[in-house]
Amino acid sequence: MEIKSFSLGDVFTRCYVVSKNNKAFIVDPGAEAEKIFSYLKNNDLKLEFIINTHGHFDHIGANEFLKNKTNAEIYIHDKAAEKLISAKKNLSLKFLRRKIISPPADRLLKDGDQIIFEDYTMQVLYTPGHSRGGISIYIPKENILFSGDAVFSNGVGRTDLADSSREKLHESIKEKLLVLTEDTKIFPGHGESFLLKDFKEDVYPKFFGE
Repeated sequence: MEIKSFSLGDVFTRCYVVSKNNKAFIVDPGAEAEKIFSYLKNNDLKLEFIINTHGHFDHIGANEFLKNKTNAEIYIHDKAAEKLISAKKNLSLKFLRRKIISPPADRLLKDGDQIIFEDYTMQVLYTPGHSRGGISIYIPKENILFSGDAVFSNGVGRTDLADSSREKLHESIKEKLLVLTEDTKIFPGHGESFLLKDFKEDVYPKFFGE
């Protein structure tokens, strides 16, 4: 499995192209769609599906272009699906003063669902708090996690938005993420990758006092 990371758009959202055997899926194509598509084309990769960890504009901005070019399906949690088609709910109107929308979801995800990619079985972890429909994607075989905006190398997702909750974020992190093995490598929605062990020791106590 190969993971190519891009930092894209106005708020430098991390987009991940995960590939094997000339097939790929993408986590959070937030912007700069042509750049992402060029990478797929130059590496002869067939895009099978797109996973949005939540529905904020900076994580869905390239969905439409990529779907039109590749016919890849869009996966998102069922509680985030409405944000794909609403510029108000995905906050693009509020923060960018312009509309960003996506095609509707092809598959609605729920906690505990499995996603198959080649010989990998990925687990959907429902991790609300930053956003009501937030998920993380765990790949046990590789011991890696795509955390969206739940956690970062130096912090946690903001909880001052309309459907945010600091209490729910705390619960998500404690019950869904901290229970993973400490050597789990986390690929967040913003910033550099890091180990769960470091987050657990250095970051989590600062935010939640444990």
